[in-house]
Amino acid sequence: MAERTAGVDCYELRFCAYETLNMVVRCCNLSETSRIIPELLPAFVSKLEQTLFLRVVSSDDRVILEELRASLFGVLQVVIQKLSAAIETRPVVVQVADRIVLVFLNLFGSGSCNADQEAMLAIGALVYATGLGFEKYMQGLIKCIETGLQNIDEHEVCAITVRVVGDICRALDEKFLPYCDVIMTHLIRDISNAELHRTIIPLVFSCFGDIALAIGEHFDKYVTCALPIMESASRVCAEVDNITDKEMVAYCNNLKRSIFEAYSGILQGFKNSSKKDRVMLPYAPHLVWFIESVAKDNQRDKGVTKASVEVLGDLADALGSNVEMLLKDCKFCTELIGECLQSDDEDLKRAATWTKGMIGRPFSVRV
Repeated sequence: MAERTAGVDCYELRFCAYETLNMVVRCCNLSETSRIIPELLPAFVSKLEQTLFLRVVSSDDRVILEELRASLFGVLQVVIQKLSAAIETRPVVVQVADRIVLVFLNLFGSGSCNADQEAMLAIGALVYATGLGFEKYMQGLIKCIETGLQNIDEHEVCAITVRVVGDICRALDEKFLPYCDVIMTHLIRDISNAELHRTIIPLVFSCFGDIALAIGEHFDKYVTCALPIMESASRVCAEVDNITDKEMVAYCNNLKRSIFEAYSGILQGFKNSSKKDRVMLPYAPHLVWFIESVAKDNQRDKGVTKASVEVLGDLADALGSNVEMLLKDCKFCTELIGECLQSDDEDLKRAATWTKGMIGRPFSVRV
């Protein structure tokens, strides 16, 4: 399809062909197409490389070129994801990774918002495919990541970049440490900006958790900046009550869940550190208060319930007997865990069972 439309003047047809190809790749059985799908990756990398040399003589040409690049990056993302699904085909991605990163470096930030979105999504797929091997690209890509994080005007690009930062943290773990200062600076600056699109705020909080989990106790230098922002956001969440707008209810639940995910990542990161009591105990009372306020919220969804129970377990796991006084006579703790244990949802049951064990391990609490 892509080859037959390559020379067609009707560019809409070409873009439709790319979308159709994406659907075919997503739905195909990799074991049955293992000889065909790997051929698509170098072919479409070559097509992207060729766009670097296309002449642009009008504004219409520029629009068509940017849409073409967006479509090609879109195909790359889908093909990389498909090839990454099997150990046998993942080396195909690694073989052309250098070329993918190089063409990304040449194109990101110089074109349309849509093209930048698709390009960053392709990089996210590449992170998963290469794992620790992605480290060698970080020095070259960090400026592009900074550009994406700074681009709050085109909030879709910023949002995708934040997600990719989380992907990189999960891939690199402590090897992400050299890039933390610059990344955290941009994340703190973004979330402190009143003009930041609200959909990015939960992503930033979740990213805090990803970074903390990756670098462990080294996150202590960011605690005094990140935790007060999380506390402020949690207070706002607790004050919002009886919302009738379904979209706002969904957003508030997403925000609450992301705050809990951030706390969980930070607590797990400090779990084996001698710094954990000094760093985290001052913030523990507020976290317990927030969990209690959410436990009383009848509009919380399953994701929020699960995250709140899990962070309660992470708190007990990380701080041990130090949280005994915090949870003493906490009726909500018993009720929240009991609610999940009695639920028909297996995920909630597992989370509650684990948390009950964490609370019961360092000290005796009747739950």
